[in-house]
Amino acid sequence: MNNLVENNPHIGIVAGTSEGAALCYRTLCLEAESVMGRRYAHPEVTLHSFSLRMYLDAIDQDDWAGVAALMSQSAAKLTQAGADVIICPNNTLHRVFRLVTSPVPWVHIARPVVREIEARRWRRVGILGTQTVMEGSVYSEQLHRSNIDVIVPEQDDRSRIQHIIRNELIAGVRTVKSGLFVQKVIVEMALKGAEAVILACTELPLLMAGYQAAVPLLDSTRLLARAALRYRVQEGRHAEGKHLVDRRIVTDAPETALFAEEDRLGNHRSGDDENGLASTEAFHSVTRKEVS
Repeated sequence: MNNLVENNPHIGIVAGTSEGAALCYRTLCLEAESVMGRRYAHPEVTLHSFSLRMYLDAIDQDDWAGVAALMSQSAAKLTQAGADVIICPNNTLHRVFRLVTSPVPWVHIARPVVREIEARRWRRVGILGTQTVMEGSVYSEQLHRSNIDVIVPEQDDRSRIQHIIRNELIAGVRTVKSGLFVQKVIVEMALKGAEAVILACTELPLLMAGYQAAVPLLDSTRLLARAALRYRVQEGRHAEGKHLVDRRIVTDAPETALFAEEDRLGNHRSGDDENGLASTEAFHSVTRKEVS
């Protein structure tokens, strides 16, 4: 007879930038207490990182297949380390999500964000991130499928935001000048009807911490962490002949169904599930900061 016990998952992090990966790990630990119901009840986490230079060189050469190959290798290493579910806090890398193969489920960063927007019944949102994210399909495809309008900054502003992310934020540099500029862009999107703005760059919440915002800011890293924490693993033992066999089955909590789909080879290929997280109190509130 099977004897299954529900446990929290071993979460694997595919790292892109050091700033983003570190924030993701810290967020997992901070958010875990409310999800797991106990103080210091941090999840089991394994992080794997290739040199950021490898990713940036591939992106600059428009070698997105190379990006997917790196992510797939990270997934294999994390699975070997025992990860039950995988997340990647880097928004830009999700451009190749459908090309990534993983032996275990992988949560797409946009799904919990879209579910949060749906739960709050917002119909028009702005988005900030790299040009790949702002101009591409990482978020827009899923938002449009949910009949949610997307507002992006003007071309010159997108270029400047790209420069800020690439040359400052991923290097750990955060300036008042850049913070005020992003704050201004958020105001402009709010004036165009944005009910909230997605911070679709892991480092943007670090830049904007302490600044006032005209509308709620959706922190993609925080929402992704909560989605991963809501996975559950059923562990049990059952008899097969003369042997007792351990079994681990990753299942979704009631609010989540974000599993990767299995491809015909038996590997989990990253893909969208039509069900997703609709968490509560999950947008990033920004407070004031004095500017001198």
